[in-house]
Amino acid sequence: MQYYGDILRKLTNRNTTEICEFFVKKCMVKAKNQATNEAMKRFFMISAVSANDGIKELLERNDLVFSSYWSHRRYFAKVKHNIPPVVKFYLSCILLMLSPQKTLIFQKTGLNEQGLLSLWCDIYKYNESDRKCFNQLVSKSSLNKNGLNMVFTDLNSICHNNLHGDEPDNLPCNDKNRDFLLSRVCEDVYILTQRLRGYRNFGS
Repeated sequence: MQYYGDILRKLTNRNTTEICEFFVKKCMVKAKNQATNEAMKRFFMISAVSANDGIKELLERNDLVFSSYWSHRRYFAKVKHNIPPVVKFYLSCILLMLSPQKTLIFQKTGLNEQGLLSLWCDIYKYNESDRKCFNQLVSKSSLNKNGLNMVFTDLNSICHNNLHGDEPDNLPCNDKNRDFLLSRVCEDVYILTQRLRGYRNFGS
């Protein structure tokens, strides 16, 4: 995972056709401006970078048919308006998988549950549909194997439906992609948890 500041610095003075960065940058700027302490800022910024990197790696692993410079730009133009829902669904999976770490998050950021959810939705620009999707994820997942398979089957489907770029064979909804997404989000959550543990408790 890239250091959270790398993307923000890289995007400060230029446009980009990197798949998620135009949206992730906006989220990171909001996190930087709205966080009231360093741990809170890093928590939200690292989560955003995790979504950016995870989706980018999924695309790279699937050998999309859009390979040349100009075809890549045309692909980006086709899927750009569909990218924010994918990023937000990926982020919802991160938040769901972080649920066993609530106490740690609260200790390090100074947030309570209501504050965390409110700021998460604000920073990542959740609308009513995004909130509904997250609630559906919570209701179908008990974080056991079957529940997680359902959640990441949904994420896999969201990625395919929004990012195939009018090429039906791109990003197939198969077990390989589902398992990659599950593994990748688990890795994101592990890294984020380890970094949180290294921060001072809020107010200490």
